[in-house]
Amino acid sequence: MSEESPPTSVPTDDLKLAAVAAGCTVGLTLVLQFVLNRDVSFLVRLAPLVPYFAYLVAKRTGVDALASVRNWSALTVALTVATLLYYAV
Repeated sequence: MSEESPPTSVPTDDLKLAAVAAGCTVGLTLVLQFVLNRDVSFLVRLAPLVPYFAYLVAKRTGVDALASVRNWSALTVALTVATLLYYAV
């Protein structure tokens, strides 16, 4: 008997969270630059990537805090919105 491998077209949890982080990073940069006309540092524009890297570290170390990708995605979106609100006010 041979084991069937999962289809390669199904995105993994890492890919789903990476897509959310990338979208938030691009969206944050565009809104800050073109909507709010703010000149912020490069590191501020990369803020949505912090939860993604924290997810990767937590996954490798076996820490089950915020275990689901949905929670990590919500954290990424919340950090992006908080950053926008900080620079909008």
